[in-house]
Amino acid sequence: MGSDEVTEVTEATIRSDDGTELAVQAVGEGALIVLANGLGGSFRAWEPLLRRLGPGHRIASWDYRGLYRSGPPARPEAVEVRDHVRDLRAVLAWLGGGPAVLVGWSMGVQVVVEHALDHPDDVSGLVLVSGAPGDPFAGVLHTGASRWIVPAITRVVEVGVVPFGVAMRALTAPAATPSILRSVGVLADSADLETFGALAGEFGRLDWQVYARTVRAMGRHDAWPRLGELRAATLVVGGTADLFLPVPTIEAIAHAIPGAELCVLAGATHYLPVEFPEELDTRIRDFLVERVPDTWRDS
Repeated sequence: MGSDEVTEVTEATIRSDDGTELAVQAVGEGALIVLANGLGGSFRAWEPLLRRLGPGHRIASWDYRGLYRSGPPARPEAVEVRDHVRDLRAVLAWLGGGPAVLVGWSMGVQVVVEHALDHPDDVSGLVLVSGAPGDPFAGVLHTGASRWIVPAITRVVEVGVVPFGVAMRALTAPAATPSILRSVGVLADSADLETFGALAGEFGRLDWQVYARTVRAMGRHDAWPRLGELRAATLVVGGTADLFLPVPTIEAIAHAIPGAELCVLAGATHYLPVEFPEELDTRIRDFLVERVPDTWRDS
């Protein structure tokens, strides 16, 4: 480990079980790690982490159906968490099967937790980063009212999708956008601005109808009551400056999962993977060496 060189990323298009085309990315060889993104980022969000974690490991991810470079869902309403779990199954099959260490970020936490509950033999370890396993809107801006406000906003976006898309492209296009977000506290000072700037450009070009439907589907999923059933070694990671996930929620997740470990990074926001990649890398490696030694190979 420790090299800043990352092997060239392999990109492919595969089909999920309902025919939806998925854009898949993979890099390296070795112990299998699959990354489930947040709605606000693609594989690019993990670049700062890959420079540290990538060498000596097989790391893969995919773009959610209808977003970034994946094709539209076979049915407009097929954007539920269970649909993304089926997509994860397709990704694992393309990789040759599990078990794999699953790392979920934001909405990806819901996806990997649901997968681990349904297919425990495919999961050798779980890392849950800045995400809740259900009721994801309850803590937005640290107010419970957001669980009703956020879905309502998505319906407004869906009705006015064209002007909203134009506005988002205008807001995310300037090179100064990451610096502005950092100055108002949405992004930590340590963030990799080049990576975040590229993410912002991709985000501004999303299909906002699919995005809005996917956000509402997130709100309908709830794995909280089943967290006690998880058996994979689990690491829960969050930040003290996350406007979407209060620290008490992060602590509650770790408490509800048997044997889970907790890591709270001071100053980290919801974009923790691009803000503290070195700290995240170190914590993941230490966790897996200690808790998942049979599937972990250091390089």
